[in-house]
Amino acid sequence: MDSPTGPDYVFWSKLDAWSHRDAALLLCGLDPDRVRGSGIRLDGRELPPEFIEAAKIYRILKSVTDAGLHGVHPFTVIEHALGKGLPLPDPLLDAVRERFRLERKHAGRSLEDTLGEADETAPHPRSKQFLLRLIYVLATQGYGLKLDMPYNDARDIADDAERLGLALDRGTIANYLSEARQQAEVLGLVA
Repeated sequence: MDSPTGPDYVFWSKLDAWSHRDAALLLCGLDPDRVRGSGIRLDGRELPPEFIEAAKIYRILKSVTDAGLHGVHPFTVIEHALGKGLPLPDPLLDAVRERFRLERKHAGRSLEDTLGEADETAPHPRSKQFLLRLIYVLATQGYGLKLDMPYNDARDIADDAERLGLALDRGTIANYLSEARQQAEVLGLVA
């Protein structure tokens, strides 16, 4: 059903919203325009075998709570695909990442500018405590890191950030993990 070269990911990345159906088809490398009008319903029964995976992804994307009335923003789809381990064609990821880069550039800001904003205004102490607690929970429960170790490499966190288009230094992440451990010790969460 899709073209020999696949969907035009650059075109699709420029849209402000994808329907859940279109997003599921794109994540499976199928061209939504070629499937349109074929009578294929991803929420239907008796699907052709090449649409079974797209139907599963469709159901997962429908469960996304931050979807708008007019569909899901491509950035949100990519974020959920990465977070849930859904298939993600490299050309689609590259096209959406390029859109993100261009939008940042057009706004007169680079990714580094965005990351540096936190340094311009120090967060409220309570906000910082909350964020350190959140880092502690995510690092220990989400990534299974042992924060009582003298140094955590944080390679998995840096790799996941890179897949999202963020450049995070592993040493900086390790410093925040250390601060998070100290915060957890103050609260008595770590022996």
